Amino acid sequence: MRFSRFLLFYGFLFFSQVSTALDAPTALVPPGLNPGDQFYIIFAGSDTLNGAQTSATYVNYAATVKANDPNTDAIDGWITLFGHDDSSLVTFSAFSDSSQPIYNTNGDKVADNAAELFSNTQDAAIGYDESGTANIATIWTGFNFTGSSTGIGDDSLGGNDSLRDGCLAGDSSETSNRWAASVLAGGSRCAGASLGLYVLSPLLSVSAPVVSIAPGPLDFGGLEVDSSRDNAITLSNSGSADLLISNLDAAAAPF
Repeated sequence: MRFSRFLLFYGFLFFSQVSTALDAPTALVPPGLNPGDQFYIIFAGSDTLNGAQTSATYVNYAATVKANDPNTDAIDGWITLFGHDDSSLVTFSAFSDSSQPIYNTNGDKVADNAAELFSNTQDAAIGYDESGTANIATIWTGFNFTGSSTGIGDDSLGGNDSLRDGCLAGDSSETSNRWAASVLAGGSRCAGASLGLYVLSPLLSVSAPVVSIAPGPLDFGGLEVDSSRDNAITLSNSGSADLLISNLDAAAAPF
């Protein structure tokens, strides 16, 4: 009986720690992480658009480009990072938990958190597309390296280019401020260049076992002294990762 109570208590603790993060496909889990660890993936999309699109078009870009690879396509909720003439700014707002690390599709840690991503000192370049293929390219941003808007009606995307000198783009090979703000591209009204955009995953988690026990507390009924009765419980794992049981403690007397 004490054993069953211990298992039920353990199950309560386990479920109380389950995150709302999505389970990551195994191929997208960076090396060195453990079950339950949470993280983001960022990539430089291989599909291209010119800089004079509506904000809705840039929003939809994430769903379009993630479909190019089965691993990224297995996850819903990818978000395009961009700044637009209509004042849309999707940078820090793309993060549901800004404290978690960000990796590229090659498994390199780009930044420890959102604050380091939107800085001039990233740990590794984004540098790869949705399929994990090196993509050293100019990438539309429309925002500056700190994640704030810049030049709405001029340097932001959308084609309302008052100075007719192009929209802001970054270099996916850079870990300095140039990752987001390296050139003005597209010429007058930003329509003269077709580039990819940065895309961020939803919050992901390394798959963990999901433990359940059935039935609940066991009722052995009344027993005569020195008699016994068997009763069974089933320990199940409905998660997508293996449950490793390394030790079982014997029940304490008199059970």
